[in-house]
Amino acid sequence: MKYICAYAVSFFFGLWACACGEKGAVNPPQSETSALDKAIQAEMSTNGLPSLAACIIRGDKIVWQNFYGFSNIVARQAPTEETVYLLASVSKTVTATAAMQLWEKGQLDLDKDLNAYLPFEIRHPQYPDVPITTRHLLTHRSGLAHPNGEDPNFYQRYTNDTAPALGPWLREYLVPDGTEYVAAMWKNAAPGTVFENSNVGVALLGYLVEAITGVDFGAYCRQNIFAPLEMESSGFRLRDVEPSPLAAIYTSATATTGQYGVKFYPAVMMRSSIKEFSHFAMAYLNGGEYNGKRILQAATINEMLRLHVPEAGLGLIWRNFGNGYVGHTGGLTGVSSSLSIDTANKLSLLIFTNIVNKSTVYPGGKIYELIRQEAGKYR
Repeated sequence: MKYICAYAVSFFFGLWACACGEKGAVNPPQSETSALDKAIQAEMSTNGLPSLAACIIRGDKIVWQNFYGFSNIVARQAPTEETVYLLASVSKTVTATAAMQLWEKGQLDLDKDLNAYLPFEIRHPQYPDVPITTRHLLTHRSGLAHPNGEDPNFYQRYTNDTAPALGPWLREYLVPDGTEYVAAMWKNAAPGTVFENSNVGVALLGYLVEAITGVDFGAYCRQNIFAPLEMESSGFRLRDVEPSPLAAIYTSATATTGQYGVKFYPAVMMRSSIKEFSHFAMAYLNGGEYNGKRILQAATINEMLRLHVPEAGLGLIWRNFGNGYVGHTGGLTGVSSSLSIDTANKLSLLIFTNIVNKSTVYPGGKIYELIRQEAGKYR
């Protein structure tokens, strides 16, 4: 495994950072900083990124990793492979994994009416005769909005783990007689006809796992995904990841907000580190298996990654990034993140930051492309 000690350069707020690789390693002098590091640091300065954690995976090993800046500026805390970042919509790949585990066990039919599994009835109010299925949720074709303005209160943040319980909220939110019902969340499109990325749709997918198994969604993932993948400090709620070192959540280059949760948490609230989330990526690269433990069958992974909605470049939640990669990006308060895998070459890229709206870490962005080009050396 090739580890590179990261050393940071002063950027927008005039601070210096260091980030260590192996224990006891000594940071090299600035003159030894690689061209890749310098390019990443320059782009961080231009874009105002407080910190960045990234790695390249080949097969079942991290072959390159580096950490830059401060995960907490005030505390002068440099990120490491164990620093836990909020991942935003990268979380959706984990939620899809949970649903497909139930499909493998015969507990979930992707094309069956959701109402066969839920304790309350869900119907598109404008198309009540068209069933909504799990496949519709996995391909973002349920008729549910993202939302992008349809509900101004949708993205309300709750301190720590105080967001309402998933099932009761969804019932009140999606059923017309519910106390939190927003009619605009149902688009004028019959289920199965129009693609629109939907956070509430993935929240419903997470609740489907909960309703079928009788186990809280976060607990289900701990037992069936994180435990076999040796991801002890990963989870969908703060109580599942503390006392791990947490990256602070930045709303601007210098302003922070507290750790938070949201009602639609299966879509966006996964927290993990480079070290642990690399295990999830490795499982997908190696036919569903990590370190002798299997979370999915290889055929199931192939089914998830193939195109199901060609016009949107979408598989079952997973997206086609081009250049042989599929994956997902994430963006939310305090988060810009990306997960990419190239199964043909058994390569994966993870890039985590702790500030929102930084497209430089997404496919086509400068930092992403720098790391993707570095990964080409391992093909």
